[in-house]
Amino acid sequence: MHKAKTNNNFTKFISMLLVVLMLVSIVPITASADPASVSFENVSGEGKDIISLAEGREYKASIPISADVDPSTITWTLVKDSSKSYVSKELFPNQTEGGALSTWICDDGKTPFFNEVKTSVSDSNGQKTLVAEFSTNDFFYGYDWWTGETYADNSAPHDEGGAYLDSCGYFNLTATDAQGNVIGSVPVKIAPYDSFHTMDEIYTELDEMVAAAKDSGVFVQKYSMGKSSGDIYDALDMPYLIVAKDQATVTKWLEFTQKAETQPDQVLADIKAGKYDDIKVPVMFSNIHANEVAATDGIMEFAWMLVKAAAGDGKLSYNNLTGFTAEGQTEFNSEKAASKMAVPDLVKDSATYLGWLTDENSGSGVVDLDKYYTQETVNTTIDELLDGVFFILVPEENVEGRTYITREASNGYDLNRDNSFQTTEETQNMQKLIATFNPVSLTEFHGRVSAFQCEPCDPPHEPNFEYDLLADHLIAGGEALGIAAVANNDTYNSYVIPQRDYLTDNGDGTTYWADPWDDMSTSYTPQFAMLQGTVAYTVELPGYNDAGAQLVQYGCLGQANYIAGEKLGYLTSQTKIFSRGVNNANSDAYDLVGQWLCDQNDVEGAESDLFRPEYDGEGENGNFYPECYIIPLDGVNQTNLQAAGDMMEWLSRNDVKVLVTDKEFTYDGVTYPAGTMIVSMYQAKRSVANGVLYDGTLITSWTVLYSEGITSFSETRGFDMVTVTEPAAYKTIKAACGDWMDHDDCLSYIANKLGSYFTGKTGEYVVISNASEDSTAAVNALLKAGKSVGMVTDSESDFYGDFVCSYADWQTVSAKYVLSGTGLAKADVPAAKTITKAPKVYITGEVGADDAGFKWTSRIDWSHSNWNYDRVALELMGFETTSDPAQADLIMGASALNDTAKAQVLAGTPYIGYGSTAASTRNNIFGSALTRSSADGMDCLGYVTYPSTTLVNASYVMDNDDVLYGYGVGYFSKIPEGAQVLVKMDGSKTPTEGFIKMIDADQTAAAKSYLEGSVQAISYQGKLTADAQNEINVVYFANSLTHKVHQRDEYAFISNFAFSNLLGDDFISAGDDGSGLPFKDVKAGAWYEDSVKYVYENKLMLGTTDDTFTPDGTMTRAMFATVLYRMAGSPSVEDLSVSFKDVPEGYWAYDAIAWALNKGVVNGFSADEFKPKQAITREQLVAMLYRYSGNPEVSGELSFTDAAAVCDWAVNPILWACQNKVVQGYTDGSFAPDKTASRAEMAAIIQRFCAI
Repeated sequence: MHKAKTNNNFTKFISMLLVVLMLVSIVPITASADPASVSFENVSGEGKDIISLAEGREYKASIPISADVDPSTITWTLVKDSSKSYVSKELFPNQTEGGALSTWICDDGKTPFFNEVKTSVSDSNGQKTLVAEFSTNDFFYGYDWWTGETYADNSAPHDEGGAYLDSCGYFNLTATDAQGNVIGSVPVKIAPYDSFHTMDEIYTELDEMVAAAKDSGVFVQKYSMGKSSGDIYDALDMPYLIVAKDQATVTKWLEFTQKAETQPDQVLADIKAGKYDDIKVPVMFSNIHANEVAATDGIMEFAWMLVKAAAGDGKLSYNNLTGFTAEGQTEFNSEKAASKMAVPDLVKDSATYLGWLTDENSGSGVVDLDKYYTQETVNTTIDELLDGVFFILVPEENVEGRTYITREASNGYDLNRDNSFQTTEETQNMQKLIATFNPVSLTEFHGRVSAFQCEPCDPPHEPNFEYDLLADHLIAGGEALGIAAVANNDTYNSYVIPQRDYLTDNGDGTTYWADPWDDMSTSYTPQFAMLQGTVAYTVELPGYNDAGAQLVQYGCLGQANYIAGEKLGYLTSQTKIFSRGVNNANSDAYDLVGQWLCDQNDVEGAESDLFRPEYDGEGENGNFYPECYIIPLDGVNQTNLQAAGDMMEWLSRNDVKVLVTDKEFTYDGVTYPAGTMIVSMYQAKRSVANGVLYDGTLITSWTVLYSEGITSFSETRGFDMVTVTEPAAYKTIKAACGDWMDHDDCLSYIANKLGSYFTGKTGEYVVISNASEDSTAAVNALLKAGKSVGMVTDSESDFYGDFVCSYADWQTVSAKYVLSGTGLAKADVPAAKTITKAPKVYITGEVGADDAGFKWTSRIDWSHSNWNYDRVALELMGFETTSDPAQADLIMGASALNDTAKAQVLAGTPYIGYGSTAASTRNNIFGSALTRSSADGMDCLGYVTYPSTTLVNASYVMDNDDVLYGYGVGYFSKIPEGAQVLVKMDGSKTPTEGFIKMIDADQTAAAKSYLEGSVQAISYQGKLTADAQNEINVVYFANSLTHKVHQRDEYAFISNFAFSNLLGDDFISAGDDGSGLPFKDVKAGAWYEDSVKYVYENKLMLGTTDDTFTPDGTMTRAMFATVLYRMAGSPSVEDLSVSFKDVPEGYWAYDAIAWALNKGVVNGFSADEFKPKQAITREQLVAMLYRYSGNPEVSGELSFTDAAAVCDWAVNPILWACQNKVVQGYTDGSFAPDKTASRAEMAAIIQRFCAI
């Protein structure tokens, strides 16, 4: 009943019912009156007085009693304490309510969690006490995939959703006798292990740390880096803790690092001269995979260690390994030979291997440290430590994941695959924090690797790292952490380092990186931080328990103490990185970065030309880094203004300084206007900029990579960019630039100067370039608002596949979205079909709620990441989604079709599927008639051709976009008869980025099959079989289209397919002015078109004839009274009458004028004269609207130049109308109260009035 992963609803219900009955209907009869005298103890010798799931222990519960009790009749039951919440019932709806101890079962489904309870009664000085003594077993069980057997595991599981929390919380251990009488109870907490924290406990304890350190003399302060994503529930705060000598420490560092970025050579001289001997350098510790729970708990334990030392005697101490004993050296040689481990030349002089010995354990386990190592106790103080460093502690970056115990945040993303893409608030906030502080070291704790793995990584290395300078401390800092961690632990006494330990000796004089743990991808937090100049590590814990948390706690202490002693070395290396950037220095030489770019046989420098090719053409700089990048921000030179603007924000958020030209310049025959963005490589953070803008590396000679290395933002996000490699050209460009711009400057620029681009004729029609998520979202917004939008179907037009709308409608979306528009006269609008509606889309792969642990685990865990990538892609494009395939206008996704969705596709609903799952032979709609094969690799940014042009790919053809990203390196080796090929690989061009193995003949052949003209996408319209009732309409892509929400340049394939299947009549038919109104005098694109539509469709104003509106005609008093009467719903006027001679009974506006007079909205000119045909003035119509609104209170003074001409009775109405933006003055500062209003103006005023 109490298994973390097993749900037995009937048994749970019965148990809950029994517990509730005991509580509500049985009165305690013998318990002591003093609840404070009850006790619950962990009597195992170590640990807190709580019940730990991870560790079997012995416990003792004591309840004072006032009468004799027969111990043999007592039953012990755990009853949920409803007054305390451990985790949210809404998030974890399947929590146990408790039950008799005998009913609690371990995670294997059969082993009792509680062993037999020994119950007794003790007597001390006349006070009798009921005592329960019992032990527990390890609750958690692992599963051996090789043998199929389960085994007791003293670690919380490495899974998603924290199902084990269903068995945790606050309980009352309750004793009842044979008659069901409650004898008494004692409060008990059940937790995964002692140091485990829920997210709520983390928030609370961070505040407690600040309070505890208040009078300690040490600066401890909690800050927020921002809010989380908040996709399912409300966004959460993302806290971090700074622990420093004093606040001035932090301020001085921020001042220092600013200077180091801008004047690095001066700072290096000052370091050498001793000017910065007293500086304290920042060290950061963090976690991001929230289900790797001990990582966070260990950081919290380390933070408490610091705070308690500060508030106490200040002492800090830890055990350290200093060398091998003779037996240790012998064991080292033996284990090294047995494992065929080779020592890499590049680390042999810095690696000590202390702490590596496993002593025959298959992973990190208990090792006799005294036998194998010489040791010492390191004694320091909090003051001494903080003389060298200060701490930025991020116990949990993924605050939502920690709340749910999931690896992912609520958006379904693995945040530790998003640090270069930064599509989530979490990674944006974290990387901005890193970029702001420039920590000299960052360690991010993870799990679960049984060997206890500490980085640095082995090759291949990301080429934008200044690796030789980072390597000055990578091994030593990693060992400092590993040694301190294992030397102060009773459970885990060994660790490994990939760069030090994973090279294999082939026995023939050669070596081989058999299974690299590389840092080629910067999608991980530490690896992206290395671009910033930070020495960074990922550390993988062997277990999620108190011992695992203790590894973190002492690892942090040991590494921090090492850094404190070497702070000037760290400082020097980081500043040298900045110096290389500011000078755009060439660091490709073998004795610099080059030697670290080895091949898989560890031949140093063997692949430096591959990973760091130099621009060595005539006039070029001979460097791996270019001089700068040009990213146009004008509509002539930039296809995707939205993506270009987003790139400006991205770069500046990551501490890359941006330039914008303040005059035009010419490069390579193209003249760029003022306002062009320049990303210079002459700056401290050039590695960050180049890391996301350069073409990337096509890797074919390695057998494995840990993750895809793709960035190439210009291609994957879809904006135009030019690389400048000539120093002379850069000098000219730089001279055209304004000042360097930081993030705040860029945000201001984007908000105030970067907007939609328009060229051409105003007033009629606009073609919206189909180039971005914004363009699709704008179209969807117009369609949802009932506006008319066309899709250009003229294949001979330059606008084929673009969108067309009225000029008035363009104006409504061009301010909200960043678009490119071309104004056209009606006669110049190319043939287009009207998009009949905003598409409603069903995404394949949606799942429901879970019945254990976090309610929405399956929705957000890794197995449904494709659904989340698809979901966010549609959100970015403004599509409405549905969970019912039968209601969908389009079915799409990278996940497999379920039966219901498949039936709809077979019935004719358009469907686009893509990627290895949806397009597989097993899952695709054609079966074996559509065969997907793949090269041996991971991804490819390659060139493509378009054998046929349809509305699905027209926007790509027209933009000359011949690059396609393929995650999965798949292709269609067989396609159905009658299918149309939309996209093929271009075998004449070499891809710019990717990982495709071409080591042996088979791999090379498979790669060629993929690269040389393979089919990437098909479309098919027709019957699936000869006897099928319906025709199907499907598109398949062999690879991803929405991968990790970074692959945005491919989104339009989806939106194009959606819109192209909802085309109706001609957008402009013969004799149609395009406005959609019956009035021939209201032209499409006229400034008042939208307002006339509003008043006409809402029946507030009609035409002056059936086919004319007379927009320039005069608005009379009778007309306006009628408009207000209609706005009021045309109420009955049966008991009302009018005495005006010029408004006789039967007059067309009689009812309206009668109603308006009765409501006090209008007045006559005299007792018998209304003047219904008199043109209404601006002050009169405002007064009528004011009275209609109930004469609201208003204050202020009129500031118009003609304010004196305003009648007294119109002052308040005009103030009210202007303040509510119903009307406004003229550009010359006047209001013109006596000016008459045209019908077009009146329509606009009414529309604005109805909007308040």
